[in-house]
Amino acid sequence: PKPSLAMSQKGRWPIISFIPPILLGLSIALHFVTIVLYTRLPLSFAAFTVFPIWVWGGIGLFLASIPFIFSRTRFALFAVIVWTFTILLVSDEAQSVGRFGVEPITKNESKEYADSKVLRVITLNCARNADPIIAMKDLEPDIIFLQEIPHAYKIKRIIETFFNGQGDYRYNARKGCAIIARGKLHSNLNIPKFRSQQLAVELPNGRNLQLLNIHLQSAATNLELYKRSCWREHSHNRRLRQTELAYALAVLKQKTAYPRYPTIIAGDFNSSVNDPVYRLLEPDFTNAFTQVGTGWPNTYHRSLPLLRIDHIYSSSKLVPVRSTVFGVDNSDHRMLVADFVFRN
Repeated sequence: PKPSLAMSQKGRWPIISFIPPILLGLSIALHFVTIVLYTRLPLSFAAFTVFPIWVWGGIGLFLASIPFIFSRTRFALFAVIVWTFTILLVSDEAQSVGRFGVEPITKNESKEYADSKVLRVITLNCARNADPIIAMKDLEPDIIFLQEIPHAYKIKRIIETFFNGQGDYRYNARKGCAIIARGKLHSNLNIPKFRSQQLAVELPNGRNLQLLNIHLQSAATNLELYKRSCWREHSHNRRLRQTELAYALAVLKQKTAYPRYPTIIAGDFNSSVNDPVYRLLEPDFTNAFTQVGTGWPNTYHRSLPLLRIDHIYSSSKLVPVRSTVFGVDNSDHRMLVADFVFRN
């Protein structure tokens, strides 16, 4: 019988027959490494885990798809299915996009939840001179955390626009950060060397809150993973942010009324959601968007939001009920909004 084309090609180039199993093996090995590293998040592999898990998932899925297309083996199909479920179940984006039954925050709506007045919190990095008033229009915020805001006059305009001139603010020009609140701010604590603010606020209803505005060390952007210096740079950068946040939390717990008063920590963490820096917050604080957020979660970059680096956390005396991310003109960050009710 006349040999088939596949047989003749196999006989002519026998090395081609080894490519599908090699690619399948690489896909399986990558899945094992990815799961281990994203579970443990070791500092020495920060350059690997700085990416959203679906980046490696896409590579692994591609490597597994080629053997399945050409060989149709069950093992290749199994690898494709495993990668698909890993992306859908483990990736941070899939959790909020697939969350149903939780209402999103929309503009021009009543600030109520189950007939109760909510506390609306907004955090926004104003890089590129975004206009916060335009961004927050029709949202009626109660507390606003700003980072990289260049001029105090914008803050005064916010108070006049949203609080009828009755709000209060603290602005640190050197650090470029500000907290604006519907109420009276006091107990301003300075955190030397770092771009963070710690304040207390008394709301119009008489309740007191502790506030911590975060703007951590800028992230490493070196993607030359084939160089050892890249891995060292990411590890060192991640360690710096852990030190910075740990210090801010230590000040919060030692020199303020926490945990007697409800506490909100918000701002630009400059850390992908896979960064272990967030584990410093997990014992005492809840991430609002992780708990109740809906829609696409990532806040950076505005034009192509691939990373979730802006967050709002609350202590146990506040219950997050809604959270949504909004696009903002003239800023490289998107704006994060969260609604809370007080726990009785």
